[in-house]
Amino acid sequence: MTSAQKPAQSNTTLNNSRSQHILSGFVSGFASSALLQPLDLLKTRIQQSPSSTLRSSWQELLLSDISTAQNTRDSTSKVLRKLWRGTLPSVLRTSVGSGLYFSTLHSMRSYIQKHGASSTTSTTSSVKTSSVLPQIQGYANLLTGSFARGAVGFVMMPVTVLKVRFESSTYVHSSLFQTAKAIYNAHGVRGFFYGFGATFVRDAPYAGIYVWVYEYTKSIAPALLLRSPFAGQLTTVDDASQVLSSPLSVVVNLICAGFSATTAVTLSNPFDTVKTRMQLFPDRYGTNMWTAFAAILREETGMRGLFDGLGLRAVRKGLSSGIAWCLYEEMIRSS
Repeated sequence: MTSAQKPAQSNTTLNNSRSQHILSGFVSGFASSALLQPLDLLKTRIQQSPSSTLRSSWQELLLSDISTAQNTRDSTSKVLRKLWRGTLPSVLRTSVGSGLYFSTLHSMRSYIQKHGASSTTSTTSSVKTSSVLPQIQGYANLLTGSFARGAVGFVMMPVTVLKVRFESSTYVHSSLFQTAKAIYNAHGVRGFFYGFGATFVRDAPYAGIYVWVYEYTKSIAPALLLRSPFAGQLTTVDDASQVLSSPLSVVVNLICAGFSATTAVTLSNPFDTVKTRMQLFPDRYGTNMWTAFAAILREETGMRGLFDGLGLRAVRKGLSSGIAWCLYEEMIRSS
């Protein structure tokens, strides 16, 4: 091979790597979003009003269908369809967003690792991690996760606003086109970015905290497993490092993803509530995040109101993060 051919080969390898990360992120985001849409819909219904609860939101879904149903089978079918209302914008936002997010995050972490800054150098255990992704220091994971999520969040913001409006029972639109038209007629292009401040303050720290905790828990899990009955399932990948076998790595990644998501969700939930209220009721809560915060604290249920939907969001995020990150990591491992 000539020297002129080597750069071309290197570029091709890099492009294939980026394509693989985008595809893996897209598939993992699609799967988690489609499966868990009912939890996301119920979370939106709970957050749309301070008087809404999980029970009242569920009864609203049942009564609105049972009152017009001819038989039990029809009613159940309609309820199931309503639980997946808003799936199209949700899947579009999550799948495309995940592809962009994972690709951006990987590029940033690879750059940091390649140039030596913030690379992990711990040799306290013969097992490094349960994944084959770039390994960098905790603060670098925090910063790269936050930046990547914030940037992708801005790009996908119009889809997010459409998703929230379509899931809510406050607005009755028969199609996404009608929803988009109503937003534009009432607020112009600016309406598609209502709540971005709260979304950014929610998503950027959430992603940073998530990646930090996720990578840290994955780094200590193998050392704990060395003392467990699973130690015999470790396998060598190459001469320089060892990682867990695929079945065991999935278990480790699922547990770490669930724990990390629960931690990050709890800290960021107030901003999720504010974002939902601003997107559903911009005339009442305004376009300033701090004004919306004050309105919720002053006029509604105080601090408790900022944590509306926390239980559902924690369950959904724990499951979706486990599904998305495990699928993503296993697809990258096998590529």
